[in-house]
Amino acid sequence: MNRYAAEVSYDGGKFFGWQIQPELPTVQQALEEAISKINGRHTPVAGAGRTDTGVHAKGQVCSFDMAREWEPRRLLLAANAHLPEGVSLMRAAAVRGDFHARFSAKEREYRYFIWNASAIYPHIVGKVCWIKPQRYDWGAAAAAAKELLGSHDFRNFCRLEGNEQSTVRKITKIRLIDRRPLVVLQIKGDGFLHNMVRIILGNLEMAALGQISPPQIRELLNTEKSSRSDGGRTFPACGLYLWKISYGEKLWQTGRP
Repeated sequence: MNRYAAEVSYDGGKFFGWQIQPELPTVQQALEEAISKINGRHTPVAGAGRTDTGVHAKGQVCSFDMAREWEPRRLLLAANAHLPEGVSLMRAAAVRGDFHARFSAKEREYRYFIWNASAIYPHIVGKVCWIKPQRYDWGAAAAAAKELLGSHDFRNFCRLEGNEQSTVRKITKIRLIDRRPLVVLQIKGDGFLHNMVRIILGNLEMAALGQISPPQIRELLNTEKSSRSDGGRTFPACGLYLWKISYGEKLWQTGRP
């Protein structure tokens, strides 16, 4: 078999998440159907991250096996010809046989886009989270965000599903960029729990409103003295983007088309 990786971009508003679900359009299903057509057989597709309904991706990565060798650009063009509106392969590459989009990943980056204004351009509705002006101090939120750097138990910053082997994750970079009306959260780590980025942002919003301090953010990381109910809301999916997956090696030989 010949294994390939592809970078995938999609509009999360057009799909019920990444993972295949019966009788619902999902990104994984669309990719498997398209790639199976050009491969002449059913072809499973693995993804680096299982995004929820409404979550977008600029740089999701998937991996799959083809029956014969393909020149990466021809593979990309052939697959895109069979994909529905709202999802595209942006780059493709031949990879080693033990490569796996999810398990070979070293770091994931998400970005969350907030439109903090009294009015919004209609064409970006559903692509950002629109919140109307209040007395937001995004500088205070940026200071609170620094408390999350490093390895911590993020039990109080996620929606527990019951099958987690561990709720410890390592955040390697977190920045809150205030370019109002656009405010962007950039966060990188070795992995993320369900709804983790959206709940982190709910707590940073509380910091921006003066409702929680950096020491209180730190206290939420102490799972013996606090609980999920002590923190902020879960921000909506529409502003969240799976931005980039890193593998500790150069994966792509060419740029995007």
